[in-house]
Amino acid sequence: MITFLIIIGIIIGISFLIWTLWFLETRIPKLEISDSSDEMLKMKAISEWLQLLSSKQKFNGVVLFIKNGNVKLEKAYGFSSSKKDERLSNQSIFRLASISKQFTAFGIMLLKKKHLLDYDDLVSKYIINFNHPKVTIRHLLNHTSGITVDYIRLAKKKKIQKGYILSNKDAVTLINSHINNNKSEPLQEFSYNNSNYILLARIIEIITKMSFEEYMKENVFIPLNMKQTRVWNLLSEKNNPDTKYITSGFEAYLNSKPTEIKPNWIDGVAGDGGVFSSIKDLVIWNSAWYENPLLTNTDLDEAYTTPLLNTGKVSNYGFGWVVEEDTVWHNGKWLAYSSFILRNTKDKTCFVLLDNSSNTRFDKIMNQILTAINTKSTISN
Repeated sequence: MITFLIIIGIIIGISFLIWTLWFLETRIPKLEISDSSDEMLKMKAISEWLQLLSSKQKFNGVVLFIKNGNVKLEKAYGFSSSKKDERLSNQSIFRLASISKQFTAFGIMLLKKKHLLDYDDLVSKYIINFNHPKVTIRHLLNHTSGITVDYIRLAKKKKIQKGYILSNKDAVTLINSHINNNKSEPLQEFSYNNSNYILLARIIEIITKMSFEEYMKENVFIPLNMKQTRVWNLLSEKNNPDTKYITSGFEAYLNSKPTEIKPNWIDGVAGDGGVFSSIKDLVIWNSAWYENPLLTNTDLDEAYTTPLLNTGKVSNYGFGWVVEEDTVWHNGKWLAYSSFILRNTKDKTCFVLLDNSSNTRFDKIMNQILTAINTKSTISN
């Protein structure tokens, strides 16, 4: 009995220690801004708060706030890598993780504009013997395909040969070869699944006979003059003029020594992720959603159209954007990076927050800033 009580005591003690460490790790000071403060004072307060967090190793990244096409806050805090030998700047290039999906969607929209596909085309028109015969391109864009298989989980079960790197083609083969007796019909529900956007990137490759990286560079990034934006993975072209600005993800918990987080063999894919960009280029990206030389406003509005499910409910996911009345947003996390972009089309504002330090406090920081700039959202901590 005494031994049992000792064991219980040890378990309780360890649990309390873990909770205490987690509390210390995630705790951040409150962002104090008076409701009567004007916009300039708010931006100053946010900047000083992020600088404070950075000095306490609780934020390592960049922030961007735009209103009516004018940049109100554009600043970097911290370092580009675990070595801490180079400071971040507005030209620092971050992994956008799942924010990449809106770029993939933009690439699909361009093919629609050129009459090379239609949103309601069956995926099986492009991917031979596709085992979800009712799924369309629009279903993939809206995450309403009913496809539940996770290509990463399937890939991890695969016997890996030395030097092997997963490609989009290989990932689609895995998705297509998986037999899932529990798969649902399209439009039954919204189900966020990275496999949908891997399939979209592969469709782009099949139609254009270009790599997804090359297609996005030639058809999106260069025409929009986004010189610091690119698709990058382990199968990418090696030569890139902006390599010196690319950051690396790292972990740093409770003032421990920062450790670099490197991509592994799974990171040869792109479409669900894989886009790298800077806040300097994201200013251009925000403007492009109001007007650009590639797509009309009518074309762009399609991305904000939310699907009606078979249940009669409306999903709030468009083409790479979560849609909430006048606000559209997306977030992402991968390999120590955290990312967030929000645009309010009524107020003509855009807010971007990026961090490359495996930041457990990222969502709390993001939401405090959203509250400070009076932007309502259903995003939870």
